[in-house]
Amino acid sequence: MIVCPKCGVSEGQVKAGMHGGSQRYKCSACRRRYTPEPSKRGYAPEVREQAVLLHAEGLKSGEIARRLGVNSQSVRNWLQRDGVVTASVAEKLDPAHSGKASSVPLGKRRATINDVAARAEVSRATVSNFLNDKGRMSESTRSRIQTAMDDLHFTPSALVRAIRRQRTRILGVFIFGLSSLDQNIGGSLAPHLLAGISEAGDVANHNLLLYTGWTQHADRHSALEYLDGHIDGLIWVAPPLHDATLERVAEAGLPVVALLTRHVPDGVGYVNVDNINGVARMVEMLVQQGHRRIAYIGSLHDSNFLDRRDGYRKGLEQARIEHDPRLEGIDDQTPDRVREPSFFQAMVDRWLLLDERPTAVIGGDDGWGMGVGKAFEAVGLRVPEDVSITGVNDTPDAQWILGGLTTINQPFRQMGILAVERLVAMIEGAPVEDCRITVTPEIIVRSSSREITP
Repeated sequence: MIVCPKCGVSEGQVKAGMHGGSQRYKCSACRRRYTPEPSKRGYAPEVREQAVLLHAEGLKSGEIARRLGVNSQSVRNWLQRDGVVTASVAEKLDPAHSGKASSVPLGKRRATINDVAARAEVSRATVSNFLNDKGRMSESTRSRIQTAMDDLHFTPSALVRAIRRQRTRILGVFIFGLSSLDQNIGGSLAPHLLAGISEAGDVANHNLLLYTGWTQHADRHSALEYLDGHIDGLIWVAPPLHDATLERVAEAGLPVVALLTRHVPDGVGYVNVDNINGVARMVEMLVQQGHRRIAYIGSLHDSNFLDRRDGYRKGLEQARIEHDPRLEGIDDQTPDRVREPSFFQAMVDRWLLLDERPTAVIGGDDGWGMGVGKAFEAVGLRVPEDVSITGVNDTPDAQWILGGLTTINQPFRQMGILAVERLVAMIEGAPVEDCRITVTPEIIVRSSSREITP
């Protein structure tokens, strides 16, 4: 509803042309002409700050305008009008002056590349080549530049370098559920993944920016969080199926590598374990131990669980065992309800009513294996004497679950390293097809499974 700002009347407001790209109106009651929603004009404060920083580094207004894509006269106006370093810019130039404005003229608060060049008696380009390790240079020249930098306490501005190179050398890492890590450290994959990511980031000379949240609140995360220029690329750990934010980020052109899934949009790389063949091999191992009634229990709310279910079916087919849908315990409820003890108990009760109950159960992950194993024990059946139980992931707790859980190992630390390596490759222009890696898993046999006589 359009309301006159002078008399407050909403009726009789008629259009009266355009001005500066905004619709103007005329009030029939008081004859006032006005613009209810004027278009915002001018450049964002962040652009002005970048201009100030570049000027402090010794760049001229014309070069600053070209780098930032703004009008050169605007840059000159900013530099003439803002003859002092503002508090926000002062903090970027020197964190010790956080929150303090200064009356010291621009370029004097902190030594610039021009100051270093003058002190070392070399050109500005020579100092730039020294900083970027380009071109040939005598040891005496290098020594003079380094001495000048030390004397002037000069350090290159990371922000200015990012503006010039269009690179921040920061990788984003988005992972769910870290706030409950202290409650489930033994069953969490996060420490191993993050250790690998951190190790590879250090080797690649990239810093990490961590984003976190909860799967059930994934809709709170906007693509704009990752597209504001802070990061060069993003590692997304276990993104939900058909995630709209991931699709928008990929469409915007930000390099992205997903971890722990192969179901990704076009343009997204991934590092994942071969869940299908891994679980098929687990079925094969159980068949070799004499099992023919093999059940599977898992969820439908995770792409890896879907692959593991398909691997279970593939393993049965390869062993020429007829697939019995009654032996699949699938939780199709909301993710918040998975792993409730009542669900496991209901599945075990249902299986015990069959003419032939399962002699082995494959859990969709180690937690599912533990849950179904405890449900069998609750009705008096022993693991592995009466039923063999296996899992997937080989979490730190797996060696203690049910006396030692037979499981499928996933090299999470190595996968974290691979994710960083592939993301850096994408940033540097590698095709996405070369940045999709499937890791072969390994079966770890422990005491929760055993051979039986068919």
